[in-house]
Amino acid sequence: MRYLLFVAMGLILAAGCTSVTSETLSESEVNEVEVRVEERHPELSSWQQKAVAELVVRALDNMAFVEGGSFMMGEFGWPCEPGSKQLCNLDIWPDNDHLHKVTLDDFYLSKYETNLDDFDLYREVMGREPYAPELRSREDRQQLFEPNLPAWTKAWQEAKDYCLWIGELTDRSIDMPTEAQWEFAARNRGKKVLVATNNGEWLPGENAPPHDGIRRLYPVDSFPPNPLGIHHLTSNSAEWVNDWYSDTYYEESPENNPTGPVSGHAKVIRSGGFRTSARAKTTILRDKAPAVERSYYRALGFRCSQH
Repeated sequence: MRYLLFVAMGLILAAGCTSVTSETLSESEVNEVEVRVEERHPELSSWQQKAVAELVVRALDNMAFVEGGSFMMGEFGWPCEPGSKQLCNLDIWPDNDHLHKVTLDDFYLSKYETNLDDFDLYREVMGREPYAPELRSREDRQQLFEPNLPAWTKAWQEAKDYCLWIGELTDRSIDMPTEAQWEFAARNRGKKVLVATNNGEWLPGENAPPHDGIRRLYPVDSFPPNPLGIHHLTSNSAEWVNDWYSDTYYEESPENNPTGPVSGHAKVIRSGGFRTSARAKTTILRDKAPAVERSYYRALGFRCSQH
């Protein structure tokens, strides 16, 4: 898949179109990225280097600014019945029940989950074989590998390394978001928002996947974003975040810019993912997964942040 893009890139360059453009960066900033790509990856051809530079510049263009602030993180309760003043828990998971104050600095969060095309390019640049080759070779499974679908992941570290790689090539503090940053952004800066849609409501077919009986991934820019301009925080892939998981961490968390336990046996994942019911696709749902799964899993993706 990726070599076809490289061939196409080569044809474009041969036609005389060589510049990398940006919606947010100055020409000098783009040039600095191109120089870092050349220095970091001298083994790549010029058109491969251009493909990498475009990926990196696009990653910066796609960062949504999130103004910091304070909020009460965790299970904030929901009216047990419409109009009721009595609050009931939003879900059955006890590890998010401890409501606690968190204060965050400003940060940026990618508007989109990392897509398959960009992750494939990163893996190829790093000398790795495409994952799920047996499925990629099947004509009846090509829909699983559309370039703008969320990337599949197996290891938390590889997802983190992708974000750090973009940070290295941009000379910026880019990493995976913390659990607190993810929830703050999903809840539109910490408001009592249950689902991360444009209006806080789950409207299948309008701002969320339709009820058509088919559970599947959608392109990362599908459906309207939340008010911060961020797509699919609770309606596509489940997402890795930076933190180690602890079921007691909400009781122990510091207030300012919490980053999770210093160690653990599993990593936090946020959002229920496309395989879960609508009830599980909430802004407070937290779950855990081994830092390395058994195979590449299409229901578990990630996005990057800038601190």
